[in-house]
Amino acid sequence: MKKNFYYCLLLLLFSINIHSQGYDKSCYFGITFDVSNNQNWGFGELIITAVEPHSPAEKAGIKVDDIIMEINDKATFLRDNQTIADWLFGDMYAPEVNFTIRNMNTYFKEYTLYRKCIAINAVSEAALANIFSFYSLEDTNQRKLKLPIHVQPRPETDYTDYHTYDFYKDEDGTTDVDAHIIELLEKDLNAKGLVRDTDDPDIVVQAYYSYEPNPKYKENSTITPSWRYDAENEQMVRVPIIDPENSNLEATGQFIAEYGFSFYDRKYINDKELTQIWDCSIKDCMSADLPLREYVRLHTPMMLKQFPFTTSKVEAEYRIEFSRYNYTGLYFNADDLITISDVDVESPAYTSGIRPGYIVKKINGRSFNHTKETLSEGYKSFISETMVYRDQNTKFTNADGYADCMYWAPNSYSSIVKELNKSKYVAHFSYLYDFRKYVNGKDDNTITIEAWDGMQNRIFTVTPEIRKSVTVKTF
Repeated sequence: MKKNFYYCLLLLLFSINIHSQGYDKSCYFGITFDVSNNQNWGFGELIITAVEPHSPAEKAGIKVDDIIMEINDKATFLRDNQTIADWLFGDMYAPEVNFTIRNMNTYFKEYTLYRKCIAINAVSEAALANIFSFYSLEDTNQRKLKLPIHVQPRPETDYTDYHTYDFYKDEDGTTDVDAHIIELLEKDLNAKGLVRDTDDPDIVVQAYYSYEPNPKYKENSTITPSWRYDAENEQMVRVPIIDPENSNLEATGQFIAEYGFSFYDRKYINDKELTQIWDCSIKDCMSADLPLREYVRLHTPMMLKQFPFTTSKVEAEYRIEFSRYNYTGLYFNADDLITISDVDVESPAYTSGIRPGYIVKKINGRSFNHTKETLSEGYKSFISETMVYRDQNTKFTNADGYADCMYWAPNSYSSIVKELNKSKYVAHFSYLYDFRKYVNGKDDNTITIEAWDGMQNRIFTVTPEIRKSVTVKTF
């Protein structure tokens, strides 16, 4: 991928033009959804595919894979997109919408959500943090993972019928690894809304695993560690796992790990014997020893993300989005990134007195005297000219294919601060990461904003909220 990707992305920002049924506001609930054609989960109804961090939906407790059965008491089954849109946004004077949700925890639960509306053509600080992520890749970046996960569902089984589970009891007893796997599975199954019932479960879960030397191992070559996602610590980690697409996989792997678990019905299909309704497994070759306990710890959460809205597959793709930035509640006009288009009520910026229509002159002393060309060129130059201050040992390829992503080298922090203060980089949006020493040399995350209110320049002191989120999307 060429280094001008973010430059092009920034230029695209200035051409954004959002229409919302003729209104001067664009409204949303913080969810995306799709009509399910999956017989296992919510067939013909709306499945929530993403929940925006800090949105009304997330705050209400709505989750990915929830099924929207009704909107304002109207069934969503096999409804067309236009009808759904009219129910959600057709009446600008009815900001409150009732959703009836079904998931693994309940057949019916009602949620009342209030639409969040912002000015058309407004750009949030969350979006700006993503666009200007090279100020702090440590906080904001997107990664892609492709894992050799095999999934096999039983096609005719409706997983909405299952609400409780327990684990298969092995006559040979439970090993330390078994106990560890049970603990991991229980944590994530409970998070999905299932309840462990040791007396009369709907599902019986059986795990299986092996970890042994590779008899075909021939080479002692140096293998670059792979990136995997550590859900427990919400970070990417390097592990001695060989890329599954390596053409010489078996010969270069010293160890082979295989791990999986199966779900069995014990009530609805055949009460005389267990019937497998879902299976998920993964197999990897290791270039060096990786304890089995660590292997299952890393992969259990990722594997369970394939359930219950699932399809048969021999590999699984994920997109992990990391975001951490200074939130003040400001929205900038996409045409100039100078004018305040909107301000979240009760946000730090609103509390300080900033209102829509104000024109920003400076943030933390950095002038907002840019055009779209100077802002884009400055950011492009910053990315290329400050590579010398990045740590080569942290290099990774982001989700968009840019291969030169690196964190800042700790011994260069003071130099990075000086670079950001150079006017040629037009780095005023670095305030989004002012809590970092390599952005703000002072031990103070307070932001000073100078803005024109239509009559005079005013200075506002804003204490931002550091917003953090990590989302994992499955494909």
